[in-house]
Amino acid sequence: MKTYVREVCGRVAADIRKYGIAAVIFALYALLVELLFGAFCPLVIFCGIPCPGCGVSRAALCLLTGRWRQAWQFNPMIFPIALAAVYFLGNRYLLNRKARGMKAILIALVSFLVIVYGVRMYLYFPDRAPYVYRADNLLARFFPF
Repeated sequence: MKTYVREVCGRVAADIRKYGIAAVIFALYALLVELLFGAFCPLVIFCGIPCPGCGVSRAALCLLTGRWRQAWQFNPMIFPIALAAVYFLGNRYLLNRKARGMKAILIALVSFLVIVYGVRMYLYFPDRAPYVYRADNLLARFFPF
């Protein structure tokens, strides 16, 4: 058992060494844009409209803390995204094998994300979070409507 745990930790450590700098750069970007603009999403920052992924971070936090209904309200796609993440991480770290079909899974996730986005934008935009219009966007500063 100890050997297996060491192997899993070794695989995780190798990925941290390989992708750690990218993760730090991403975290710095997230912190910087949040401080400057109060938002993470580039589309919200520039245009004021939400993107298909808007609400996924908040939904993930709700899912991890057991608030499933609230996670669904932020973005229902968090559930298949979480299942795909568990599948990928389980295969990569616990089973030490390639997660078969991940490309097809990602294509399906993105496709459904766009479809759900379109439906929810039609139903909820512009006044139900996370599908709200941000009037303080950069585009509106240069071209006030």
